[in-house]
Amino acid sequence: MNEDLKPEKPLFAGAPGPLQRLIKDQRVLFVLVGGANTVFSTALFAALSLFLGPEVPSAVSLFIAWVVSLVLVFNVYRHLVFRVNGHVLRDFLRFVGVNVVSFLINAGALTLLVDVVGLPAIPTQIAITFVVVVVNYLGHKYFSFRRA
Repeated sequence: MNEDLKPEKPLFAGAPGPLQRLIKDQRVLFVLVGGANTVFSTALFAALSLFLGPEVPSAVSLFIAWVVSLVLVFNVYRHLVFRVNGHVLRDFLRFVGVNVVSFLINAGALTLLVDVVGLPAIPTQIAITFVVVVVNYLGHKYFSFRRA
């Protein structure tokens, strides 16, 4: 069959939800949801830090905020961005794997570029964030929520 005559693949696996009817581009939706999750996670970290107080290491607040936001954003990505059904545990384990790989890429690049090369930390982290967002999107689209 001629490539030009093949029907286009649908953007989303399931029927479009209300958010997808407003925002048609999956990549834009991914960035908006991820941005909202980042704001939520940061606010949760701050609230936990204040609630738990200085006697509890900040890494504890960070870990709790990371886990809570990871579970929430998994569900939002799964239902609103990628629109998939079934395989919840497999999808979640893959989702966590992609996020851990992204974290390691971020930490490694930041360490190399700031501590070894001597670049300034804040603009370097901002630049790395753009790379990590692309890695996350591709990882989640083609691995975490992939369907045959």
